[in-house]
Amino acid sequence: MSAGQSNRANSRSDRRIPKLRTRGRANRQKLLVEAQRLIKANGGHPLRFSDVFESAGVSRGSAYRIYNGIDDLMQDLASAWISNFVAYVRELDRIEQPETWAELSDHLVAHVAAYWVETADILRALPRVRSNVPESYGAAVKDLTKAFASVFDQYFEIPKIPDWLSTLAMYTSLGDTIFSDAVLREGRISEQRLAEAQKILETYLSFYLPTWLPARGTTSQ
Repeated sequence: MSAGQSNRANSRSDRRIPKLRTRGRANRQKLLVEAQRLIKANGGHPLRFSDVFESAGVSRGSAYRIYNGIDDLMQDLASAWISNFVAYVRELDRIEQPETWAELSDHLVAHVAAYWVETADILRALPRVRSNVPESYGAAVKDLTKAFASVFDQYFEIPKIPDWLSTLAMYTSLGDTIFSDAVLREGRISEQRLAEAQKILETYLSFYLPTWLPARGTTSQ
């Protein structure tokens, strides 16, 4: 996603959701859950908005008070996907202290690949709306970058690197490009694709990090 895209008009739901009452928030959740279920059921093919709100048991009027239509809902679903991604990274299982940051990167990339595989059907339906993503998606991407930074900081003493978060944002983007291409083209992430991603991301970080970094120790957070 380019910087220019984040300046486009937000979805209607992005502006309205914070103002929704309890029932409206409940209906929004029903629509999101049902949209995900239907996407998985039909192999990631595009949905009609009517299919979603009818299956979710939400009236037409209530559905359109939350979303303009299916693209609006899908934009919100994209935000939810990346927010869940952040939670997934933050729940990364504690591993034995890696010997190098490259080893940690490989472990992190493999962990991320697992999430992409689990959500492959949803991902196949999302790229068509990424040209006009809501503000919440951009905020979630920043949270994801910070989550990656936290993982590296958890295990190693990271030197002062100018724009370290920007560096990790590109790290995130590279992984996104590799895995999205694999999922969209092949419907899976093969061992070869995983190895490619690990090598490419390790090589990228090697321009910014020394080969060896002091460990924080197994009890530090």
